[in-house]
Amino acid sequence: MTAEVPELDWPLLRRITDRILAEVPGVCRVAYDLTPKPIGTIEWE
Repeated sequence: MTAEVPELDWPLLRRITDRILAEVPGVCRVAYDLTPKPIGTIEWE
């Protein structure tokens, strides 16, 4: 499965990151993959 990288502004990414870190126990880092070429692969487990 593949997906294209959406264009998100930095203030929105900061808000998303802050919320994940505050609300999800055990999470200490949030990563946003900017891989444009080749399109990043998504693996479901």
